[in-house]
Amino acid sequence: MQHQQIDKARYNKHIKITFFAICGFMLAVSLGISTLLIHFWGGPEGENLWLNVAGVVIAALLLAQILSTVQHHPFLYEVVYVRKLKAELNRIYRKQRKIKASAEEGDIQAMAILDYSYRTSRHVFELDNNTLTLEELTKSQNELHALQEKFGFHDLPDYQSEWLDTY
Repeated sequence: MQHQQIDKARYNKHIKITFFAICGFMLAVSLGISTLLIHFWGGPEGENLWLNVAGVVIAALLLAQILSTVQHHPFLYEVVYVRKLKAELNRIYRKQRKIKASAEEGDIQAMAILDYSYRTSRHVFELDNNTLTLEELTKSQNELHALQEKFGFHDLPDYQSEWLDTY
């Protein structure tokens, strides 16, 4: 997955609107469905916890259906793109210990995965205004560049997500 230029202001605006829309939807729909369930099947003693849980679950299922339907809408382009980047970073992070060990042994694919991870993390951190961890990220990138120099790799191949299956 190659990085795309994202307008930071547009992304921040759309992620906030999406977040509040999801919260509002969950609040209104789960409350409404729970109220209806309690009205029709609730007991007089007030033991309606499972009906409330059912209302939240139904609202979550409806939200998942709606989001899967509208995820290709241009308004959600940046939100979905960054979510995919974060999902790929999570896949890499879960295998990072093995990947780093392989990179230290001179595995060029492992170095390419780490390079992609670091560049993507920087991209996402800058979009999310998360500047607290950029210093540590720069340190990790410098360590990777030192490994590249040590093994004589000046250009790394483009990242392929299938490579993660080998670690």
